[in-house]
Amino acid sequence: MKQNLIYILLILTMNSFCQTGTIRGIVRNGVDNIPSQFISIGLYQNDKFIIGTNSDSTGHFEFENISTGEYELEFSFVGYQSYTIPGIQIFNDSSIYLETNYPCPNGNKKSKKICPYGHKNNIVPIVYGLPTIKIQKRANKGKIELSGCIITDCDPKWYCKEHKIRF
Repeated sequence: MKQNLIYILLILTMNSFCQTGTIRGIVRNGVDNIPSQFISIGLYQNDKFIIGTNSDSTGHFEFENISTGEYELEFSFVGYQSYTIPGIQIFNDSSIYLETNYPCPNGNKKSKKICPYGHKNNIVPIVYGLPTIKIQKRANKGKIELSGCIITDCDPKWYCKEHKIRF
């Protein structure tokens, strides 16, 4: 009798460890569909943050040992609008693979002239396209930052001279 009780308890204990799942996926750029690296991804349940990760250099991400239940993933990147996928169901021993395009920021949303590190000084606008002589002179004085000739709605608007980042 004791032996049967031990077996039953062992089986119940083993079964309780299998009540998790995995979420894997890849994040791609919404403009040209190439993998996006270093996108912050947060896992939430009932508006409560559970765990976070970043997409790697190939755009892949992974959450392991997620308890069963309903979750949502929030994708974010500094200077861009966040993007959420709600209603992700995790079942016992399930594995979910997601492929998503990270959309561009909302074109109507005005970008703020504040560095991601929290300061407002040493920030200049980014100018795209072929520069005129006047624009080139302003760039040489450090009043603007020049960028490429290909222009999309997802391009950063500001450059921090202190941290040498675009946002």
